[in-house]
Amino acid sequence: MDIRAKLLAAFQVEYKDHLEFIRQAMGKVESGEAPAGALPLDEVFRRAHSLKGAARATDLKPVETLAHRLETLFGRLRTNKATLDAGALTVVRQTGDAIEDWVAAFTKGHAPPDPTEAIAALDAYLAVEPTPPPPSPPSTPPPSPAPGPGATPEAPPPVVVRAEDAVRVRTASLDRLLRSAGQILTENLGQAAVTQRLRAIEQDIASLERGWQVLRHLDLGASAIQSGDPKADAAADRRISIMEQHIRALGREARAIRLMQQKAAWNFRQLGSELQEGIRLVRMTPAEDLFGDFRKMMRDMARDEGKDIDFRLNGLSVEADRLVFQALKDPVMHMLRNAVFHGIESPEERAAKGKEVRGRIGLRFEVHGSRLVLLVDDDGRGIDIAKIARRGVEDGVLSEDDAAMANARDLVRHIFRAGFSTADGVTDLAGRGMGMSVVYEAVGQLSGSLEVVEKDGPGTCFRIEVPLSVSSHRLLLVTCEDRIYGIPTQGIERVMRARASDAQTVEGRPTLMVEGHQIPLRGLGELLGLPGAEVRTQDGVMSILVLRSGDLRAAVAVDSFVVIRDAVIKDLGLPRFSGSKAVGGILMEDGTVAVVLSPLEMAEAFRQQGGSLGLVTAERKAAPRVPTILVVDDSITTRTLEKSILEAHGYKVRLAVDGMDALMQLRGEAADLVVSDVEMPRIDGFSLLKELKKDRNLAHIPVILCTSLRRDEDLERGYSLGAEAYLVKQKFDHRELLETIEQIL
Repeated sequence: MDIRAKLLAAFQVEYKDHLEFIRQAMGKVESGEAPAGALPLDEVFRRAHSLKGAARATDLKPVETLAHRLETLFGRLRTNKATLDAGALTVVRQTGDAIEDWVAAFTKGHAPPDPTEAIAALDAYLAVEPTPPPPSPPSTPPPSPAPGPGATPEAPPPVVVRAEDAVRVRTASLDRLLRSAGQILTENLGQAAVTQRLRAIEQDIASLERGWQVLRHLDLGASAIQSGDPKADAAADRRISIMEQHIRALGREARAIRLMQQKAAWNFRQLGSELQEGIRLVRMTPAEDLFGDFRKMMRDMARDEGKDIDFRLNGLSVEADRLVFQALKDPVMHMLRNAVFHGIESPEERAAKGKEVRGRIGLRFEVHGSRLVLLVDDDGRGIDIAKIARRGVEDGVLSEDDAAMANARDLVRHIFRAGFSTADGVTDLAGRGMGMSVVYEAVGQLSGSLEVVEKDGPGTCFRIEVPLSVSSHRLLLVTCEDRIYGIPTQGIERVMRARASDAQTVEGRPTLMVEGHQIPLRGLGELLGLPGAEVRTQDGVMSILVLRSGDLRAAVAVDSFVVIRDAVIKDLGLPRFSGSKAVGGILMEDGTVAVVLSPLEMAEAFRQQGGSLGLVTAERKAAPRVPTILVVDDSITTRTLEKSILEAHGYKVRLAVDGMDALMQLRGEAADLVVSDVEMPRIDGFSLLKELKKDRNLAHIPVILCTSLRRDEDLERGYSLGAEAYLVKQKFDHRELLETIEQIL
């Protein structure tokens, strides 16, 4: 890349930043959010001045001219020689659009539009004769001839880069790295099987050693009775001693291998997580990169439709996974087209309704925790519920009675159905009934939610909520009909257990009382259309997950909860269509595939007419003995947190305040597993572990050290003393603890 291409690449980033700041400042005044007197005029003036300098450095004369006029306008405003009135706001907006359109065409190798009209509008407002921009400083080398308005640049379009993104990386390469990271984590799960087999070998050897001890005593007793030859007895004793030594050596070797494997698996897991997180961060990109050009698109569409539209684009600095933005780009484009065609009225119609002639459409990006939220808003006609009902009857999807009885929320859902449109004809922008169904399916594929939000003023507001990243999803694994399914946790409001007898029948359909509200209840097998689907209960108790989609809450009964896990959802190659509940699959450690279900589609199944007429339950076989875990920690907060998490996953939990308390409890009543902190009064975690391994009656109890000590020597010490696992709690991660317990038990 030559020096001019580098300058142009840097300019593309810089000019967008300056224009965005100016637009936001003007927008706050125009919307009434901030008074004109509160405008940071010094900063706005500096931005225009910097824009002019950047255009001069890259020899973009038309942009330099426009920025110079803009600088003059802001200079007058900051010295109170002009007022920021509607006229000023209009010419500022027009100038920004002209600069954006000119640069967009130039960098794509197209003929840039003539900026004469924008320059003339500025000169007319400033009431000055058109004057050329100031010449370049003499010390600056003469730049290469720049193409004027209407000319095509000789150089190829420059590469858009940010200052901090100096390395160009192919998206395909990042995708391969992401898949590799996911496979590393999957392979790491397979290490659990190796650990279990090694542990089984160790237990077999211990059992063999105990049996040999018994056999040895029996053999010596028989020799003492039947043999009178001291030499023979001594030889037999030596052989037995040699075999005992071999058995002990084999046991030590098996334990050493297991500990080495566990340590390697721990490192493997950490490296895999770091690799995946690193790739996730590399793929994060600002919304500006994919949606910044939407302003020009909206101006062109508004012009083609003969409408005057103020398009406001906010939150472009919000960052999310590039794949998320790419998946949403076309759907959002469909929504904006609908807003232009269906939503915003013609200037004459708006004037007749007493509205401002200029319509408003907004696209806003926000981040709520780990979720990306998009709001598409307009002040147009709004959704015509009556027209939707009529079209539903005409299409045969609603009867006259259903259309009359349905509420507005239920009717609005029809706009997401493929082929449904309220347009009276088909144009280049709308009328085919595919736009909103495309949006709905794209959001569902991302395990997100889509809803129409009530607003005070006129128009329509759509709210899309999706994960910030698709590199990994947090899934709740559940069982149904002896199969494992994954459900993204962002669509789950809560998990709970309820007695089958608590289910009530309302209007012939099962419901469940949750937090004082009756919500519909269906079995997962029934939702999926599985034959003979029964909800399996344990002692009459069902496992329930509560879904939320917009205003709808729905309870789904599953056979059991398995675990919460982070995993990469892979495409199963299944066709995507409205109503399909599968969005992909994840690879389990045993090589099988667990299908991942869409919470959005599952919730929508409850909205459909018909459905469940009853809930069929069947008592499953008695569950095996529930393991008991002793949690040892001197922090009452940590003890309470770990206890609640472990009990929620079906374990019995006892608590100890330090190592001495734990030893006393274990000598009175053993446990299946010990989860211990290290830094504690009286007896710390290392000393507790050492004492347990010295006690023949307690040495078999596996111990997990869960501590903030993360030095290599601490890790080595923990494993050398016999810890089954060593978890570093920079922040308490219950997923890793649960996975480790699952592997050990």
